[in-house]
Order: sequence, then structure tokens, then C-alpha cells
Amino acid sequence: MSTVITHQAGLVGDQVPLELIELKERIAAQSADIRAELEPLVEDALEHARFRGRAMGLARDALERFRLDLAMLEFDLEATRREREALRALLQ
Repeated sequence: MSTVITHQAGLVGDQVPLELIELKERIAAQSADIRAELEPLVEDALEHARFRGRAMGLARDALERFRLDLAMLEFDLEATRREREALRALLQ
């Protein structure tokens, strides 16, 4: 099983903690009856970790987009104010 380590410490692949990967490998080395009992649990934990990683990525992307939108709105507001003041000056 090959895994790619991301830039964030302790995470592998698509946001799965390294400890869960190590746990899965240790469970794979156990006897069949222990493996049968523990593998579904670790698979659920891995799926939950992947889901949380994807959700956090989406939240980060949405927050970044929100910040960019806010910066553009502030720029537009300042431009509108400057235009309004320029037109007021022309009318007076």
C-alpha cells in the first residue's frame, strides 16, 4: 500500500492521520479472528477521517472565497464612494 504524505504533519493521502494507517497495518498482522473483529472498526474510523478531511478542505476553500469576495466588495464600495464624491463636486 503506497501512501503520499501531505505537507501537514501526521496526515497521509487524503487527510487520514498517520496513526490510523499504522493501526490498520498492525491489525493486519493479527490473527484472523482479531482482524475480523477490528478491521471494520478501523475502516469506519478511516472513512470518518477522510470525510472530516474533505469537509475541512471544503470549509477552507469556502472561507478563502468569502475573503476574496469581501475584498472585492470593499474595493467596489470605495470606488462607488469616490465616484459619488466626484459627482457631488461637479454638481456644486
